[in-house]
Amino acid sequence: MNGYKFTEHWFDSQQENWTKAFQEYNSCIYTVLEIGCFEGKATTWLCENILTEAIYDVVDTFGGSEVEAGMTDTVNKLKQDKNFIENNFRHNISFFEDRIDFHVYKGYSQHILPQLYSLGNRYDFIYVDASHKADDTFVDSYWAHKMLKSGGLIIFDDYMWKDPNDMSVNNSPEYGIRQFCTLYENDYQLLFHGYQLGLIKN
Repeated sequence: MNGYKFTEHWFDSQQENWTKAFQEYNSCIYTVLEIGCFEGKATTWLCENILTEAIYDVVDTFGGSEVEAGMTDTVNKLKQDKNFIENNFRHNISFFEDRIDFHVYKGYSQHILPQLYSLGNRYDFIYVDASHKADDTFVDSYWAHKMLKSGGLIIFDDYMWKDPNDMSVNNSPEYGIRQFCTLYENDYQLLFHGYQLGLIKN
């Protein structure tokens, strides 16, 4: 595992899809925004397989998710050490800091993304993987749209995720992503569709 510290491996099932997607996308990526990183599984994959040099902005509360973390002992670890997730993430990205310029913004995306936009930040690739709530996901995607460059790639995680204990429309990212796609349907081309959704901005 190259010295990484991971307690969750949700991203593993998407590695093959990402490999194909980035091969098809076939454009250089120099600026990245990751909205929701957890321990950095997707982050390290990008650094290993796609990026040579890059400016890489990351937004996360590092507080975990009760929905996700409830499947393991991560909640208990967070109770023992509130910085458990953040420490793992920072350890994992440390292997790439000689060539990747990381900027880590700790807090809620709805507060931080408007600030990044006002600073003029624009990105070649954006990964949306924060809240499981539809309204939160739509807000994240709205700001992502404003900061994604023409020709840029955006990937939404958990497009098909459902909580069997709460099937309400706002308890899944899907509805928020669908609203985004409806609003900006003329601005994007579909790259891939499945558990995740990948779009290229015109």
